[in-house]
Amino acid sequence: MITGRKLAPFLMTALLALPMTAQGALKIIAKELPSHPFVVSEVSLTITALSGYKSFDRERKFSGRARVEITLENKGSAFKRFEPQDLSFVGKDGVQVFPVFERNLADDTLPMSLRLAPGARTSVEYALTGRLTFPAKLYFGDSLVAEVSE
Repeated sequence: MITGRKLAPFLMTALLALPMTAQGALKIIAKELPSHPFVVSEVSLTITALSGYKSFDRERKFSGRARVEITLENKGSAFKRFEPQDLSFVGKDGVQVFPVFERNLADDTLPMSLRLAPGARTSVEYALTGRLTFPAKLYFGDSLVAEVSE
C-alpha cells in the first residue's frame, strides 16, 4: 500500500512539471521575454534579446540572420549540460532556425555544448541559421515553451 509520505515526492514532481506540459506554451511578445525564464531539467533559460533578422551587421556573414541572446543558469545541485541545438525557433512560414554561430568579442565560433556548474550562470549570443518570421514557436529541448510575437 502506498502511504501519503511515499506518494508526496511523486506528486511534487508531477506538480512541478505542470507549467511546461499541462498548461501549454506561453504566448508572449518578444520584448517581454527577459522577464519570463523557461526552466527545463533544472536549467533556466532567459532570452534577453531576440530579433528576426538584422539588415546590416558589423560582420557581413551575420546580415539577414536572426539572433538571440540568452542567459543560462543551473538551478540544480549537479552539473547540467546545455546543447545549443536544443534551442530552436519555427517561424510562421514553417522555416526552422537554430544557432549556427556563437558570437563573442574575440571571435565567432560554432555553438559549443556547455557544462554548467551547480548554481552557475552564463550569457551567450547566437546568430541563427536564417531569418525568423513572427509569430514564432520557441522550442527548448523537446518542449514547446513559447509562442512569440513581435
